[in-house]
Amino acid sequence: MLKCKDIVKQASDYRDREMSFGQRLQYRMHLLICHHCRTFSRQFDASIAMLKRLRKRQPDAHKEQIEEIKRKLDRL
Repeated sequence: MLKCKDIVKQASDYRDREMSFGQRLQYRMHLLICHHCRTFSRQFDASIAMLKRLRKRQPDAHKEQIEEIKRKLDRL
């Protein structure tokens, strides 16, 4: 049976489906019995989703600043 520290170490592999069927099964079994690891897993997934949204938005957020810098350089 996996321990909580194993869940933390393997969270990325589990999410990226880089585990064998048996490893995934052990991981899921631990989540079924451990409230704390289920909470960790939900927070981990939410963090990754937030980072993906930020990565998509970031170029647009700096677009105005980039355009302003270009205008200033054109005036030189």
